[in-house]
Amino acid sequence: MNARTKLLKFLTLALILVSPMAFAQTVAKERSKSDQAKTIRVLYWNIQNGMWADQANNYDKFVEWVNSKQPDICIFCEGAQIYYDGTGDHMPNEERYLPAHWDELCARWGHTHHVVTPRRPSTSTPYGLSNYPQVITSRFPIDSVLIVRGHKPDTVIVNYSGWYQVHVDGVEKPLNVITLHLKHGKYGYGVPQDQRKASEERYEGEQHRIKELTCILDHTVRTTENVDKELWIMAGDYNSYNPRDNFKYKWNKASLGFSTQRYMLSESPFYDLVSECYPETFMPSCGNLRIDYMYVSKAMLKACDDVYTKTDSFTERVHSGVKTFYIPSDHYPIIADFKLSKMK
Repeated sequence: MNARTKLLKFLTLALILVSPMAFAQTVAKERSKSDQAKTIRVLYWNIQNGMWADQANNYDKFVEWVNSKQPDICIFCEGAQIYYDGTGDHMPNEERYLPAHWDELCARWGHTHHVVTPRRPSTSTPYGLSNYPQVITSRFPIDSVLIVRGHKPDTVIVNYSGWYQVHVDGVEKPLNVITLHLKHGKYGYGVPQDQRKASEERYEGEQHRIKELTCILDHTVRTTENVDKELWIMAGDYNSYNPRDNFKYKWNKASLGFSTQRYMLSESPFYDLVSECYPETFMPSCGNLRIDYMYVSKAMLKACDDVYTKTDSFTERVHSGVKTFYIPSDHYPIIADFKLSKMK
């Protein structure tokens, strides 16, 4: 048997032994018209500073990539421009194309419906508003149910959270979507610079994120009594680490660094879609970390066909040379397909 024949035999055996699900982890498969008629594709992505890396290019590469994935619903974090092209210099609100023109941008991938969460008044930014709204775009109609703002002094939702209902063709029940972007960092909310180290040691950032989640859940899914039978997705940048990924992190199992995600896993009615579908595979969402999640209700978990997280030639991040900004983003997307026939 020559070397070429041996190689072909080895590859054939490998194809037989490796499960189809392993191949599905690479990149989201192309959707045929038949696929589109049978599934709903949801794309989530933190696009860093309103897709800062492509704003000078009229978002052409970003739009081309979104079109290539053919999503039915998109959920984005950091949906506002912040800085001038290729710099870390703040752009005045009135000069920002986003978030004011999301209607024009999402129309370029065929979505005629969108909602942007309001930007919270903020004294920590040069122009008086928080910089990180979330955005939902869809080819189906969207109703805005509630914007969760929290309250001072106990609970501040650092980046307001949104609850929306998407009315998917052919599905009787509304698809409830919660968008969120929790506070970043180990230190607590509003802690002065000189006190942050001590705050980090007390894990006050984790404490604040749990308060945010409590408020968001109280005003959304906890207002219903039939969540297991309803269609819910809760997607966003949680800025927190999941104990289910500790086979990768190898932290102390009791680490308070897992507090936010422990709360989500134990106190919410939702399931972490990625870890449910691939429980023994680490799928990072930001460099070597997993801090972005798509949580779903039991009904949506049962309807899930597959979830894709691996980067491709566009989403594989490269440092831009400016601050901590990456091209195209410091985060990676999550794409999930749900079978329409099971969304009941």
